Amino acid sequence: MRLLLLDCDEYLVSRRVAELKAALGDPEFAELNITEFGETGTSAGDILAQAEMMPFLAPRRLILVRGYLGRLDARMSQSKETTSAAHAEAARLLMGLPEVGESADLVLIDAKVDKRRQLWKGFKDGTGRAVPGLQTLVEQGHLMQEELKPPEPRDLPGWIQRHARAQGIAIEGRAVQLLANYVGVNLRQLDNELAKLATYAAGRSITAADVELLVSDASESMIWDLTDALARRDGRNAMRAVQMLRRHDAHALYLLTMIVRQYRLILAVKEAMRLHGNNKFEIAKLLGEKPFPVEKAMSQAPAYTLDELEHVLDRCLTLDYAAKSGADADTELDLFVAELTRRR
Repeated sequence: MRLLLLDCDEYLVSRRVAELKAALGDPEFAELNITEFGETGTSAGDILAQAEMMPFLAPRRLILVRGYLGRLDARMSQSKETTSAAHAEAARLLMGLPEVGESADLVLIDAKVDKRRQLWKGFKDGTGRAVPGLQTLVEQGHLMQEELKPPEPRDLPGWIQRHARAQGIAIEGRAVQLLANYVGVNLRQLDNELAKLATYAAGRSITAADVELLVSDASESMIWDLTDALARRDGRNAMRAVQMLRRHDAHALYLLTMIVRQYRLILAVKEAMRLHGNNKFEIAKLLGEKPFPVEKAMSQAPAYTLDELEHVLDRCLTLDYAAKSGADADTELDLFVAELTRRR
């Protein structure tokens, strides 16, 4: 089998690789039939040579190649002529893949390959020979591509429920929804959180109260990433934080509500620091907040004057009114972030 895992979820890739390793049989002998290549020090010749070797006391060999295609794609893009060493390397790989025998599972794992370039589309080498791209190999059945994507946010509760059931973990519906809201589509973290919750529940069903007690709200952490970037006037990372929150299915008005909450806390902390000093525990007790968000607010407060903080909160009210009066909420939020990160 020749398998292409391109731009796939890291956790789902790890599970797929684990399945392939398990299929080799006895772990003691399986290790003798697994070869792993990284981004550097890898060549098409080495990969194909490993794939041609016969398995030893196992039904097949497993060759895992990580990051090689992206690096090769970048090298090819830097070469103006198809006579380059990078193109020769690509030609050897692409022409050799269909010849890999059935006794080997060759798995190409990469974050990204530019589908506008020659490694994907194919090219003619220096002799005029047509070299098929990855796309052609997939279409002709010489290379099997699997799409291992995380679920959409709306489908995440169902994924959690199925994953828990497969692990023999009982979890209540409200706990599932809360876990999805807290963690988002980070499948690796969800798997870890389920294991932790199951250990804590000790055989009973996991409840919403368990999730509230043991799991951190990832969206709150990302809001702090956003306000950190806003305080530094770092427009690029502020917009990146906004996009990450949107990927977690956060609506613009929800984001605005969270931003208002954080800036109110920064304002309250700044005033408390002026009156009571810099002891985060005393300030947390005074404001009825946990020490961690108080500490974050204390680190951000020096970036603003009191007047600036009040202006930000006034601007939030204006944005809220505009969004509820028919303006596009996402556009208004993007403009607001751009305004706040403008260098003074």
